[in-house]
Amino acid sequence: MRFDLKRSLFVSLAALGFIAAAGTVNAQTASAKTYAHVISNEKMTTLPQNRNVNFTGSNALYNKAGTLKGAKVVASRTTLNKIKNSQSSTNNVRAYQVAVTNRGSVYYKVVTYDGAYRGWIYGGKSVASIAGGVTQYTTFKNQGLSTLTAAQQSATYKIANPGTANNGTTVTYKQPAWTQYKVGRAITDSTPYASSIFKIDQVGTRTRENDQWVHIYDVNNANSPANGWILMSGLTQAQAPVADNAIQINLVDPSNNSTIVKSVTITRSGATKGINFGYYSNGGWTISQSDLASI
Repeated sequence: MRFDLKRSLFVSLAALGFIAAAGTVNAQTASAKTYAHVISNEKMTTLPQNRNVNFTGSNALYNKAGTLKGAKVVASRTTLNKIKNSQSSTNNVRAYQVAVTNRGSVYYKVVTYDGAYRGWIYGGKSVASIAGGVTQYTTFKNQGLSTLTAAQQSATYKIANPGTANNGTTVTYKQPAWTQYKVGRAITDSTPYASSIFKIDQVGTRTRENDQWVHIYDVNNANSPANGWILMSGLTQAQAPVADNAIQINLVDPSNNSTIVKSVTITRSGATKGINFGYYSNGGWTISQSDLASI
């Protein structure tokens, strides 16, 4: 009988497990994909206005941290670039949650002010500063009163079109509309304040629209619910500025000092701004008979 050394050696090695079964060679050369996992996830506690952000367009928005298993795109970079360049403050963005993965990546959970987009976006490698797909953003730029003319600063105003419209010109707001997340109107109906007289004590512009907002206060009621922010275009001058050589006397409704029944302007020839209109006599102030006659 012929002895087949080659066959015999193959059988022996197979019996010892050194020869793999047919079709299994190289089956284990590829390893399974590994995913990151979250090691911390906290609500942000910094001041709300310091958590206003804008998208940079360099990263997409996901339903969870982008490197986690099952992460899906909520908004593409193209979409976020459109939001980034939007001229509507409804597209302002607030960050409110921060997570860190085992790979040292930081992710922020953000939401647009109108609620259209909410999700997680890459934020760099340190929680000390916002980076990556978002950047800190100023939604409103405060300006000095010097932005207004001297006449505008000294003038008094009424709401031009009292009503209930939520359009920036009809009612007042706790902050200029859509500049702080979920901070809305001061009043929802300005009709009861149609006769109220206001002055301006703050001014600024919204970053996206570049429109001018002013903070107004009731000159006769420091605690008026209507005190708040409104578009400058929503005001009308209550009365012409008083000349430097005159005084204005407002006759008001005794049951509501905000309601001016009639205004009387008295001019005195040769008078200048800052001098007393009346005269101190016999321990009290009085005015001349001619001024009394004019009034």
